[in-house]
Amino acid sequence: MKVMSVQNGVRNNNISPCFSGNREEKTKIISPFEVIVLGAFSAVCIHKALHPASKVFNEYAKNLASELSKIKKQKINPYSLSCIMDKQEFFHRTLRLSPRKYINTPENIETYAFQADLYMKTKYSDGKVSVANLLDQISEYSNKLFKRTGKKFVFAITDQDSVKSVKEAIEIIAKNPKKFRNVRFIPAVELSCAHPAQTTKNPCEVSNLIAYGINPYKIDKYLDALQQKRNSVLNNMFEEIQKQLPLTKFNKEEFFKNYGINKDCLPPNLHWAVNNYAQTKHAVTIQAARHKQDAAKLYENLIMDLDAKNKNIWYLKNKNVLDNDIDETEIISNVRKKYEPHLQNNKVTAPDESSFEDLVNLFNGEAEVSLAFANPYLTASYFNQPEKSIKAFANNSKDLIQLTLSYNKGFTEVQDPKFVEKIDKALLSLINIGGTDNKLTNYIEVYL
Repeated sequence: MKVMSVQNGVRNNNISPCFSGNREEKTKIISPFEVIVLGAFSAVCIHKALHPASKVFNEYAKNLASELSKIKKQKINPYSLSCIMDKQEFFHRTLRLSPRKYINTPENIETYAFQADLYMKTKYSDGKVSVANLLDQISEYSNKLFKRTGKKFVFAITDQDSVKSVKEAIEIIAKNPKKFRNVRFIPAVELSCAHPAQTTKNPCEVSNLIAYGINPYKIDKYLDALQQKRNSVLNNMFEEIQKQLPLTKFNKEEFFKNYGINKDCLPPNLHWAVNNYAQTKHAVTIQAARHKQDAAKLYENLIMDLDAKNKNIWYLKNKNVLDNDIDETEIISNVRKKYEPHLQNNKVTAPDESSFEDLVNLFNGEAEVSLAFANPYLTASYFNQPEKSIKAFANNSKDLIQLTLSYNKGFTEVQDPKFVEKIDKALLSLINIGGTDNKLTNYIEVYL
């Protein structure tokens, strides 16, 4: 639309006499100063109309500030949480991000192409970096990013089955909001759930969803209860295995250390970790008895330098450090089967796990929450009809599943590219996002 200049408008009024009845009124002369003022005012109005001001904080951030105020027993100003995105802004920003924006390679960081990470871990689950250290690195990088490109760094902390990091991050941000003026933050958590499987040996498998836009103060009790269930299962499994195999000395602290498990945040699929530890420890004990060796020392020597994924009886047998006739024992396997997720009357029974329906019910009605597949390709691989099944998850989520974490190199490397392409087509209706699944102490600073 063509907008007439203020000057032209004033000039036309001055040469067009106004009549009142039959009497011509005097034309009012506008001074040059008034022309300038009117012109400036009109320019400001037009600019505001074309560039509406964004809110300093949203209702979501206001609610989080209110929750934090109750906990701290002091007034937390919502303006201090103005870097927190609500769902509308979150979707708006993610829709504009290309896959490259999620990759934190040295080259992308040096050229400031790295602009978002929606999948990060801290010490509160299976990561290695503290929340304070992570936020320091993000703040430093985001300031440089904004100075160079005018873009703000978009991120989420997504610890596994824990919101302690998110609550700590909100407190840190509230204390020094100016430090985080160039970031956009969305509170989130990764949640595991058990569901039926068709193509695996197990009747049920465990997949992961990420919940964005959570209120961490509302779901912390749910997650505390989940940890209590996992602790109970862990204790029961150790007790039953030890009772049936008294000659092998099983030790929970040894288990935590060797398998890199955070005992303050027990992970999903805990039953498999216990199974691998117990089977391996028992096999090494048999080996030591046969060859008149000290079982504890032999176990330590064989295990200490291995990655957690290789600390199992089959890896040791392939390396020819165990006698070929030493095999897994059904005693331990039966204990695992008792506590792992299983089908009962065609329904999922999970002693130490949420079901998919549990998570849907947990967030149903939460306007700010949206769910994402954490690893759509792995979840799809559990089914005979992967495309149909992955769509069914989204359709049965009561419109909660709206995103999919597809931009993650680690997820697709082990998958057939044609399979990945098929699943991507099945998820075309969802928003594609990405993240690093960072497990390092140095997140960005190593490249700065």
